[in-house]
Amino acid sequence: MTDPAAAASTLANTSGPSRHGLGILLVLISTIAWGSGGLFVRLLPYDPWTIVFWRGVFGTLFIGSYVFWRFGRGTWSTIHAMGPAGLFITACSAGTITLMVPAFQNTSVANAMTIYASLPFITAAVAWVWLRERPSASTMVASFAALCGIFIMLGPSSGGPRPGDFLAFLATLSMALMTVAIRRIRHIETLPVAGLATLLTIFISFPLAQHLLDLSPRDYLVAAGFGFVPMTLGMMIFVIGSALIPAALAALISTLETPIGALWAWVGVGEVPAFTTFIGGAIVLVSVFGNLLHDRYRSQAMTPP
Repeated sequence: MTDPAAAASTLANTSGPSRHGLGILLVLISTIAWGSGGLFVRLLPYDPWTIVFWRGVFGTLFIGSYVFWRFGRGTWSTIHAMGPAGLFITACSAGTITLMVPAFQNTSVANAMTIYASLPFITAAVAWVWLRERPSASTMVASFAALCGIFIMLGPSSGGPRPGDFLAFLATLSMALMTVAIRRIRHIETLPVAGLATLLTIFISFPLAQHLLDLSPRDYLVAAGFGFVPMTLGMMIFVIGSALIPAALAALISTLETPIGALWAWVGVGEVPAFTTFIGGAIVLVSVFGNLLHDRYRSQAMTPP
């Protein structure tokens, strides 16, 4: 297995245009992998805790193996050095990946992914409350537009919000808390956090799972794919690709996870999003894209030539 950090360092020595194009391609591939999560949930006809358990087992196996290979004997000292802050960040990460499974089961994949796409704005709100970081005017305008899009998607005309919509919001809020915590506490290693979070989901789901031993060979294969494709492969490719391009551009590409996730569900199991999801989701995506592009161009304009 290739070390993402070493691979990114090696690729950084390539020529400018090639480096930029490869970074975009890798981040796009990682986004395609991440977007497949909803499809994997649809392919496993079990209660959410059974799915969370087996995804956690395979995810811990894959991610944990890489973490131990990456950090070697320093793995435990790296985990210990994270302290209470690391436990909080791990809990937030576990909350996100746990809540998204029942969210997918109790609303459409497109709805859940669109709500998750509002992460930049929820993160800005958390940072405002927690760190007193006042968001820019463009972020506030984009956030209001995104809220309008979510209202169209979940409002009375669409039948009102479903339980899965609320769970998707909680998962997004948990991810926002984790993002702000990592930004404030910069010594945290994210790879061990990912491994610990998947391990924690095993202990959370085990006493609640109703069909632990009822999976067929095909189901075990799907669960293994769930632990490998969106959780492990997507993360490693993103680490490599995001090191080759500006962070704002990587975030911009990652917002494609929403339509890609809906497309996975559409092609994979024939789940067609509602018309209000198309309209509201488009408004949310335009808000996210517009805000990220505005911030990127503003930072470029402020950078001396």
